[in-house]
Amino acid sequence: MLARRTLRLAVLVLPFLAGAAVVGLLPAGSTLEATAYAKTSRDSPYTFEQTWNTAVRLIRVDLGYKIDEKDERNGYLLFEYEDKGVKGSGSVEMFRGDKAVRVVCQLPKFPSYHEVIILDRLEKKLREEYGPPPERPKPPPDAGGGDAEGDANDAGS
Repeated sequence: MLARRTLRLAVLVLPFLAGAAVVGLLPAGSTLEATAYAKTSRDSPYTFEQTWNTAVRLIRVDLGYKIDEKDERNGYLLFEYEDKGVKGSGSVEMFRGDKAVRVVCQLPKFPSYHEVIILDRLEKKLREEYGPPPERPKPPPDAGGGDAEGDANDAGS
């Protein structure tokens, strides 16, 4: 699901977008609203359980936001986000993967950098609580295919 983001276009910009005839159509200081869709995601190398528990504590305890709904089995939590007196809904979703957990943050009423800040804080908290991420197991050398880096190194020998 895509988040809805509202962008405001100043009246001064409209003549460049729609021609000079638009200038007299709107009262001074008016704005138009357009809808954009965005979300920010990251892959977490930690386990689903580690990532989930850390995200819940980050949102509720560290950031102090009210959690409206959470479902660990389905990997989502909904919360009330607030910045400088502006309130809006937020969500964090997690998807289990073979090598990582995909974490998606959505704050529809706010610029995407707010989502980036939350995901940065989650990464930092995971490192502080669990140490460096676990190393992914390397495939055995005879698993076929080989990796591009190994092939490039072999070519130079």
